[in-house]
Amino acid sequence: MALDHGLVMGPLRGIERAAEVVSKVSKGPDALQMTPALAQLVKENFASRGGPLFIARLDTTNVWREVGGRSTGYYSMSYTVKEAVRAGADAVICYLLVGLGNGNTEALNLEKVSEARREANDYGVPFIVEPLAVKEGEYESLREPTVLKYLGRFGSELGADVLKLDFGGDSKQFREVVDASFSPIVIRGGPKTKTDLEFLQMLADALAAGAKGVTVGRNIWQSSDPVVFTEIVSKVVHEGADPRNLVNS
Repeated sequence: MALDHGLVMGPLRGIERAAEVVSKVSKGPDALQMTPALAQLVKENFASRGGPLFIARLDTTNVWREVGGRSTGYYSMSYTVKEAVRAGADAVICYLLVGLGNGNTEALNLEKVSEARREANDYGVPFIVEPLAVKEGEYESLREPTVLKYLGRFGSELGADVLKLDFGGDSKQFREVVDASFSPIVIRGGPKTKTDLEFLQMLADALAAGAKGVTVGRNIWQSSDPVVFTEIVSKVVHEGADPRNLVNS
């Protein structure tokens, strides 16, 4: 489950009181993705046997920020792998933003991600890359299958142990994305969908195409019952359950 939005978008609806959200849903997901600072605040949720793993977000950007404007986009590394490991991280994650700002901004992003990969390798910590294609004036990332194929291969060549990638197209088209990548893919949950079934069907289609899982944020903690919906997502991922049998349309 993704809970790192505060570093990028601020306190979105559903995570205004982040510690309360974590305490409610922590027993459901395989892992929680958050900053080292938030992890320290809720560290008791990782201490129990069978508790979730901790995936540490290392970086930030203003691509999706609405407060203060976005200008042409910036990128910054906020934590080191060393700081993440000290906070108990089981893995670390960084953005790879294609099309951000001018060429110098994108080059800085690539350089910082590469440095983080080397540090993660030194510490023996799995390194997750979240490749996204962004376009000035567009709030959402680009999800055309040809773009996703490029991103998947780019992140794989960069040395990602796992890719966190948008789903786009249909299952057949996304299968080509999976085949073009040589790092395992978990899909991004993305913005809250109109219905729960819409999200779950996207997840099922991605899994059928070869994705290994999903990192969900808004579609869980902006749902009517985050605890129940966490269990439903788990059934789709781990049991191959048909979404149509789990929720109403």
